[in-house]
Amino acid sequence: MDWQNRAHFFAISAQLMRRILVDQARSHAYAKRGGGARKVSLEEVADLSLVKEAELVALDDALEGLSAIDPRQARVVELRFFGG
Repeated sequence: MDWQNRAHFFAISAQLMRRILVDQARSHAYAKRGGGARKVSLEEVADLSLVKEAELVALDDALEGLSAIDPRQARVVELRFFGG
């Protein structure tokens, strides 16, 4: 990939992170209850993301709606949330 500048790199990174997290959240939401569950220690639980999967899917839906109204504002939210 030929990066134009730092902003271009972070924009693409944020977009990819959004897609990965939303796809993962959707796949977990459609799995059967308890399917694929694994045991984790208390230390691993502390490292888990604080954002719930349903919230990621809702955020993605909201960003899609916002991009229909104002694409620039949708990009700003995407960069802030997924790109840090």
